[in-house]
Amino acid sequence: MRPPLLDRDELLARQAFQLALVDLFRTMARPDDIMAAAAAALGSHLDVARCGYDEVLADGAMTRGVGDWSNGTLPGLAATPDGDGDGDGDAALGAGVIADLRRGLTVIVDDCATDARAREPATARCWAQAGVGALIAAPLFRDGRLAAVLYLHEATPRDWTRADIALVEDVALRTSDAVDRVRGEIAVKASEARYRSLFESIDAGFCVIEVLFADGAPYDYRFLEVNRAFARNTGLDDMIGRTMRDVAPDMEQRWFDLYGHVATTGEPLRFEDPASALQDRWFEVYAYRVDAPELNHVAVLFNDISERRRNEVALSESREELELATRVARLGRFDYRPADGMLRWDDRCRALFGIPAGAPVEYESAFLANLHPDDRAAADAQVAAALDPRGTRMFDSEYRTIGQSDGVERHIVAHGIAFFDGDSPIRLVGTVVDMSDDRRAQAALRETSERLRLASRATNDAIWDWDLRSNSVLWNEALTRAYGHVLPDAKSTGDWWLDQVHPEDRARIHASIDAVIYGQDSDWTDEYRFACADGRYADVLDRGYVIRDEDGAPTRMIGAILDQSTRKAAERQLRAINEGLAEAVEASTADRDRLWELSSDIMLRAEFDGTIVAASPAWTDMLGWSMDEIVGRQLFSLLHPDDVAHTGLAAAGIARGEAVARIDNRYAHKDGSYRWISWAARPGDGLINAVGRDVTADKEREAQLARAEDALRQAQKMEAVGQLTGGIAHDFNNMLTGILGGLDMVRRNVPEPRPDKVDRYLEAATVSAQRAAGLTQRLLAFSRRQSLDVKATDVDRLIADMEDLLARTLGENARLEIRRQDATWPVTTDANQLESALLNLAINARDAMPEGGRLTIETENTHLDAHYTEAIGDLAPGDYVAIGVSDTGTGMSKAVIEKAFDPFFTTKPIGQGTGLGLSMIYGFARQSGGHVRIYSEEGEGTTVKLYLPRFHGTAAVSVPTADRDLPRADGECVLVVEDDVAVRMLIVDILGSLGYGVMEAGDAHAAIPILESERRIDLLVSDVGLPGMDGRQLAEVARRHRPDLRILFVTGYAEKAAVRGEFLGAGMEMITKPFALDMLAERIREMVAR
Repeated sequence: MRPPLLDRDELLARQAFQLALVDLFRTMARPDDIMAAAAAALGSHLDVARCGYDEVLADGAMTRGVGDWSNGTLPGLAATPDGDGDGDGDAALGAGVIADLRRGLTVIVDDCATDARAREPATARCWAQAGVGALIAAPLFRDGRLAAVLYLHEATPRDWTRADIALVEDVALRTSDAVDRVRGEIAVKASEARYRSLFESIDAGFCVIEVLFADGAPYDYRFLEVNRAFARNTGLDDMIGRTMRDVAPDMEQRWFDLYGHVATTGEPLRFEDPASALQDRWFEVYAYRVDAPELNHVAVLFNDISERRRNEVALSESREELELATRVARLGRFDYRPADGMLRWDDRCRALFGIPAGAPVEYESAFLANLHPDDRAAADAQVAAALDPRGTRMFDSEYRTIGQSDGVERHIVAHGIAFFDGDSPIRLVGTVVDMSDDRRAQAALRETSERLRLASRATNDAIWDWDLRSNSVLWNEALTRAYGHVLPDAKSTGDWWLDQVHPEDRARIHASIDAVIYGQDSDWTDEYRFACADGRYADVLDRGYVIRDEDGAPTRMIGAILDQSTRKAAERQLRAINEGLAEAVEASTADRDRLWELSSDIMLRAEFDGTIVAASPAWTDMLGWSMDEIVGRQLFSLLHPDDVAHTGLAAAGIARGEAVARIDNRYAHKDGSYRWISWAARPGDGLINAVGRDVTADKEREAQLARAEDALRQAQKMEAVGQLTGGIAHDFNNMLTGILGGLDMVRRNVPEPRPDKVDRYLEAATVSAQRAAGLTQRLLAFSRRQSLDVKATDVDRLIADMEDLLARTLGENARLEIRRQDATWPVTTDANQLESALLNLAINARDAMPEGGRLTIETENTHLDAHYTEAIGDLAPGDYVAIGVSDTGTGMSKAVIEKAFDPFFTTKPIGQGTGLGLSMIYGFARQSGGHVRIYSEEGEGTTVKLYLPRFHGTAAVSVPTADRDLPRADGECVLVVEDDVAVRMLIVDILGSLGYGVMEAGDAHAAIPILESERRIDLLVSDVGLPGMDGRQLAEVARRHRPDLRILFVTGYAEKAAVRGEFLGAGMEMITKPFALDMLAERIREMVAR
């Protein structure tokens, strides 16, 4: 027997200790500090020799002495050797204790010398070396494993009270919660530190602003947070807490309007814009709303792109210069796209082919079709060669055109370069020049050389006149203007000119011009790099014409050098930009593909009707379906039926252009289960684009928490009802005993004949008192505090014995059907209470079937595994017998089922039910170590299943006793101990009337002298709830003086006597108040007759 619970003052002191401990925990940030504080506080409060924690590592080893507190009687545990020598740190506990702790059991040892565990040598050695005389060890679990042990040691034996044990277990639980909280906070701080490190390390500027509104319009914004790169990108320092108008009063209003739009609509914006108030910087900005919408907080990620914008302006200017240069040089420009066969020609190029401005042009119909038939094949071949990735990618061609609209023949020179995407040609860009006039002018040149010389002064082209016989070259002034060369009399030689050609181009140019001079052609055109006087090289286009004598021998060559450095630089820059853009696109595509392949979250693209277009590999990892099984399939076909409606609404919103920040729904796994997926989705490219994360574990934790909260509320209800009922049950049942006994004695002692009214009044009073007693018993049953006579019971036999009673209860309109399983196991329960429960269920079924129906009672053996029992709560896994009571009545709604077990809840009219029937059954089942469930739907009937624990053995068969007259005494003496005067009087009077010798006492102290005397006592009849020493303690005293004395307890209510088998010893029995005097006399006769 454990010492009783605390009295009221001790309970208040203990509650104050628990509250103070919780307050202390809140001030601590380290797990070791929490355990040390808990050990010191608990050790001091319970006045133990040593208190502390052993932490259990993941490999099972134990660290010793965490928060190792001692009052000095025993040394700290850290100084104690490892008792069993295995090095696992289990000093003062022992392997046997550790094994119990791992099973979740609190180990209580009142005396280490006599405890059964001390028979294990290693455990005895542990306790002896640690100087432990008594101990409590409570387990702390984390993630399903033993994580720590809270231990309390005494140097000498100690009778630990139930209150001590409860407090130790409570402190262990609170410590575990506090340690988990602190570890969680440490993890959060580490996560915040990582975020802050990333926040501060990125090159892009980042800030969080609060948009300020006046009359619904944004007028300013305040900086709440900035990173280090913010100042580098804006030139602004110390901005936290300041507003933009403070530092830049002239900031353009459009910035405030843009951020105001993001804050009010939640729509992210990406844009580029200049800020003249910030030194005309250009910014690339991505802005999105954060935190609660009403806060108007916007996060801004941005980069200073001023340098890039300046480069773009410079490129634009270069293009304008190129346009001017080509216009001056009378060059036409073309851009050919092989993929679609389309040409892009400027107006000069169109004119060379006789095609009106604005008319569409294609390679076949505009270019090839308008070439001279003799030149068409060669020109087509030259285009193909330029588009061949194995070639030079250069296009150099001369051909004649026949004007489409005017029929004029023109001699064209074309130059271009091809661009590729890998090995695929994408563009051929170049220029064309009309050489027709040059051809016609060759003859005139010989006659108008002077006019040419004069005209050459007015051009920027470096015109040259080469006398091939003397090798002298005459230049115009443009040689000096364009290239800086100053020559005596502006004369040089052909060798000087060739020396100015870039060494890498020299051999090619020498060969090409010699081929014209000494060949059959007269026209020469080539490009090369020409040295300027300042050391740089200019990109030039050189064109010349060979003049021959009458014999065809070359005598003179005249030409002009066109400086195309600007155009070439622009082309090189354009080429570099195109290559950079191609690399950027390639890198971006690769990053996207890697994210698609590696992300643990599902990435999904689907039609607006739910047809799956594509899904990332995470779909298979998360839901088991392969890509071949889901692509083209409807999303809704995989949804849990309960989630189809709200998911359809979300899909419709996305189709309207709305983004979905979060939607949770369940999708079918290939194995038949469902997984909770949390999605974020938005429309794009005519599809639903979504990212989904598996939150099944989170949902299960939420459901488990909800179940735990429901169980806690039910336990609190039961505790409240139990405390209320227990508080009044003893005195109330004493009063009812006096009333019922008094009425019984009136019947016995008032002779008949009596007036009819007297018997009617006696019967009405007796029925009312019995109903009051039944109400108390039902409340005790709900709160699991009724007195149970638990024993092995054959359920099938009990139901068979009740069959006639149940049939009569149902009446003629309802049919009773009983189904038994072969070899139904016996159960451990109170048979009388089980009968009462089944009768209550039958009455409820009858009331639910006013038009008649069928009541089915069936039994079956079943096994409840840990998964099932964990969901219920305080229920052990194992073998049970399920008793199902099913009716075909009106059924119950979900709302009624949720409250069905609540005391006083009833759907019947006032006066037709107390609302305690199902609550009594619930309390009886739970007190018996079992469980009860209700399955019902409105209009479909109700099934109540009662689960009672299996008894391993054979149930005893109860033999009913025949009715007989009230037994009389045969000289026996009975000692009656009862503090209630009325009850004691009734017991003494009825025993005296039956011939017993009776002695009486009002409490234990008055009874002890009688028990110590030599007087004959055959039976002790004692109330359990006596003042001072209770009835059970009195029985122990009586047995010391009279070892064979039989004892009958009577009780109105005693919490520790709720389960009789645990309360009664040999030769003891119990009867519950209020009792019938006949039952009391019968029980006394049976006991004294043994």
